[in-house]
Amino acid sequence: YLAQEARRLVDQADHAFEATRRVARGEAAQLRVGVPPSVMLTDLPNMVRKYRDRWPQVNFGLRELSTSAIKAALAAREIDLGFLREVRPGGPLEARVFLTESVVAVLPVSHPLATAKGPLKLRALKAKRFVFFPKRLGATFYDALIQACVDAGFTPNIVQEATQWSTVVSLVEAGMGVSLAPACVAKMMRRGVVYREVRGLETSVYVGWRQGEL
Repeated sequence: YLAQEARRLVDQADHAFEATRRVARGEAAQLRVGVPPSVMLTDLPNMVRKYRDRWPQVNFGLRELSTSAIKAALAAREIDLGFLREVRPGGPLEARVFLTESVVAVLPVSHPLATAKGPLKLRALKAKRFVFFPKRLGATFYDALIQACVDAGFTPNIVQEATQWSTVVSLVEAGMGVSLAPACVAKMMRRGVVYREVRGLETSVYVGWRQGEL
């Protein structure tokens, strides 16, 4: 009986040591990631695929959340890593720039500016109706777009809000108004929509985590 118990304890110890080594190598761990919908239109899915190929034993979970919700989830330790548009969190969170991209105007294909060449000047949209996302989903990016319009000489006339970029684009296609969006949204091809780069207007995405935990 003593020999059997000794063998069981040795086996358990071997298992514990191997599990520890696997965690140290990043092969047996958990990674919970929060991502805004627009960032899933960047090269992030390809990066996730490469990560999963390299560390297939990591318990990887991805949650689609707004930037505001991601910042709160990081602070509450509900996720380990978060992508935040226009938000660079401070302590106890750390962050680095993940990408910087242009802002584009989303226009109906029938819009007079739809066929113009080169970057669009924001003031050209001064008298237009706008379709926007709700401020509560990403207050910093929302405020940055509003301020850019104010700097261009107007306050946007927001006639409709939508929580998903696909809906925003569809509403523009339906003639509800124009919109401003990260350049990655241009991957949503619609027959009735044209995307025009806005001159001098960019947006950054930061990747954030709690200090000392990654």
